Amino acid sequence: MKPIWTGAIGFGLVNIPVKLYSATTSSSLDLDMLDKKDQARIHFMRVNEKTGKEVKWENIVKGFKLPNHKYVVLTDKDFESASPKKTKTIEIINFINAN
Repeated sequence: MKPIWTGAIGFGLVNIPVKLYSATTSSSLDLDMLDKKDQARIHFMRVNEKTGKEVKWENIVKGFKLPNHKYVVLTDKDFESASPKKTKTIEIINFINAN
């Protein structure tokens, strides 16, 4: 099994190499949807539920639905700012006495 993250745990001048493995493994079979008549693949269309017309990828945005059924539209910048800083080191800042 390949590690999902490789890095180090560091405290002070000590660095301990670490490899992180997934606790579970998934095994799935990738199946395509086919037309029963001629085994042609079935594709999903991005359709506007109000107009019934197909929407191009460049016109699609992501939004979070509020309780009042309105949406807050999120941009790529919003997702970047919410993403934690990526690093290869886990830094231990302090130890706590267990007693």
